[in-house]
Amino acid sequence: MTQQETQTRTQDDWNPTTVEDYPAVYARLREDAPLAYTSDYDGFYGFMRYKDVQKGARDWKTYKSGQPFVEFPEFMKSIPIQTNPPEHTFFRKFLQQYFTPARVQMLVPDIEQLVAKSLDPLVARGGGDLITGFGTIVPQQVLARFLRLQEDAWETMAASLAEADSVRHDLEKHREVNKRLWNPTVESLIEDRRRNPQDPEVDVMTGVLELRPEGRAITQEEAVAIGVQIFSAGADTTTAAIGSIVHWLGRRPEVQAQLRADPALIPAAVEEVLRLAPPLHHTGRHATKDVEAYGRTIPAGTKVGLNVYAANRDPEKFEDAEQFRIDRSTNPHLTFGHGPHQCMGAPIARAELRIMLEQILTKTGGFELAAEPESNGRPLRTGWSHAPVRFVRR
Repeated sequence: MTQQETQTRTQDDWNPTTVEDYPAVYARLREDAPLAYTSDYDGFYGFMRYKDVQKGARDWKTYKSGQPFVEFPEFMKSIPIQTNPPEHTFFRKFLQQYFTPARVQMLVPDIEQLVAKSLDPLVARGGGDLITGFGTIVPQQVLARFLRLQEDAWETMAASLAEADSVRHDLEKHREVNKRLWNPTVESLIEDRRRNPQDPEVDVMTGVLELRPEGRAITQEEAVAIGVQIFSAGADTTTAAIGSIVHWLGRRPEVQAQLRADPALIPAAVEEVLRLAPPLHHTGRHATKDVEAYGRTIPAGTKVGLNVYAANRDPEKFEDAEQFRIDRSTNPHLTFGHGPHQCMGAPIARAELRIMLEQILTKTGGFELAAEPESNGRPLRTGWSHAPVRFVRR
């Protein structure tokens, strides 16, 4: 039986739904269809339980990377997310040096300054939209600082994301807009670094251009693919996480009071929001061989989604899995992935979220929802178009 015939004869277990429905839908699938199938997005199987998602993320020989987002039939070439060992190992080992704790700590003063620059006017006004007035600004500014770009470069990056977001319901247009916007931006940076190289120990793109994979000079295509990965990876997902913090903590004044009394708990609060509201629900893979699981066969070559959202709420892994609990002694959520493709930029995102929450709690008496946060409506994602808050004066 061909892959297409198998998918045609496989009854859908679910169809992608709205953000409000995801928790109940994923909980049902985790219990009744832990290997679920949908014909949407050209059809894919999705693992729903923590143990399977974690195992699949580690097992790159069975579940190879190549299409990182199950909803996109084609994505801009990105390195290392779309590669597999040994190619992936080479590029990731090189890039990892720019994301060590010491390197991230060097970026913290910049993050603190950028957070304050956007947050303080909102605090002075007594509130505002933490997406349009903060969340779509600060992550791009941090990324621009990390890449050592010109001061106003973040504005072009933010405009690019906004244009892509405007066609988010048309996946084909979204893909084309992304390719048109990101590649020229990355190519301009590469050209600048060729003319004006910086210290490769500090500047990642200068370091990229000095790479010699397999003993040869890096190609322009490879350099662009690495740049696309860096540009596209961190900004949008961090914006989504900012909205989720507002969504979860804006209606929990008792947790805010607890954090203000004991700021050491702030990182734990951030991790719990990340567990409950991962920006990306699925990690995309393709099966390299026929896989038997839960009485089903995933044919070789078939698209597979590792559902981190469902895994993060698996009661077999997390006590009170559907509840926000700041007192979790450990929180091994899979929001940033697992295994060889685990997100390298996670320490920067965590720093941004921690510093934002610290400053809000320090500069205000708390915050509350001025209106219900508005979902951006993206399929298979948790994200927000608006998150209006009202700050309580100290």
